[in-house]
Amino acid sequence: MSVSARCQDLPPAPSETITERKVTLDGRIMEFPLERWLATPELVVGRWVADQDPRAIERYPQASGFTSWGVWWPDKPYSAYRLHRPDGSLRIYRLDTIDQAVFDGERIEFHDLLLDALIRPDGDVTIEDEDEVEAAIAERRLTQAQRWRIEWTRDLFENKAELLMQRVDSAVERAIESVRNGSG
Repeated sequence: MSVSARCQDLPPAPSETITERKVTLDGRIMEFPLERWLATPELVVGRWVADQDPRAIERYPQASGFTSWGVWWPDKPYSAYRLHRPDGSLRIYRLDTIDQAVFDGERIEFHDLLLDALIRPDGDVTIEDEDEVEAAIAERRLTQAQRWRIEWTRDLFENKAELLMQRVDSAVERAIESVRNGSG
């Protein structure tokens, strides 16, 4: 079954929510309300629904109807988003380089390390924000460990896009099944 078909045949969304809390390198905090689809020690999956986030339509007038599955693995140096159009079709995957994601039962929190990737469904990859990474290195705002994480994820983004898309799809499928089976 295609990714689009699976997203059009979802069980009712869970009533529980979580908050995505992204901390930028300069300390700004951005929070997003998510439906809580799955939360285990090794995987957290939430779904952002533009029409349920009042700020979304204000900031992005054309976001109405869009959804985004957010996926976090506490042991991975990246997080992932699978974005869908209003008709449920897959638009794109977006991956962020992050410091460790921490889930406290109500909030998934992580520190953004600037480098992002867009992966189109055909596997084409665009790396974003390399200029911001270079500026942060020049200004000594990144530790050596953070620089290593960025380099490692850049290599993953560029050379393992298919694996990353499969990993994200598998996590979303697991979350959907957990809600369908009442075990989320």
